[in-house]
Amino acid sequence: MVTPLSFQMFGFSASVAAGFLLGAIYDVLRIWRDFFHSQKRAVFFQDFFYMVFCAFFSFLLALPLGGGAVRIYLLAGEAVGWFVYYFTVGQVTAYLFRAISGFLYRCFFDPVGRLLKRVSGWFGKKVKIAVNLLKKKGRDWKKRLKQRAGIVYNRRNGLRRSRQKRKVVQRNEGTRKSKTKKKFSA
Repeated sequence: MVTPLSFQMFGFSASVAAGFLLGAIYDVLRIWRDFFHSQKRAVFFQDFFYMVFCAFFSFLLALPLGGGAVRIYLLAGEAVGWFVYYFTVGQVTAYLFRAISGFLYRCFFDPVGRLLKRVSGWFGKKVKIAVNLLKKKGRDWKKRLKQRAGIVYNRRNGLRRSRQKRKVVQRNEGTRKSKTKKKFSA
């Protein structure tokens, strides 16, 4: 089917406008990346979904304008519109956004960040003191239980020692003290 030249010119101009719109969407995505400092993985997925969206949008544009067939002039028109936006309006918006975001970071986000860092440092010290106090209390709670005996069946803490004979000596104040003597074997 041969389409008249005027319809092809309309299709080309509509695809240039669509490319301009796709460039504006990419500009929003670029501003998002700059503002939130996206990592490489996030940039990859953002670009991937942007390309899928562009392919779907181009397909939907080619249905009425190309009669269901993909025409090279429609794709070329989208590319021209995208590059026109990117190198004209896109450069101006990128410059303005960088200036505005630099001002916001310098005057708002950095002071708020420093304040939050100070508050979190102070709060962290208080939490650390509370945790240490709770640990100390936990050790003290264990001390309420009966302490393990130091000598059981003539063994000190599980180590076998030579047998010792205990002798109890009384002092003047009535306190008792034990002395040990080694048993001599012949």
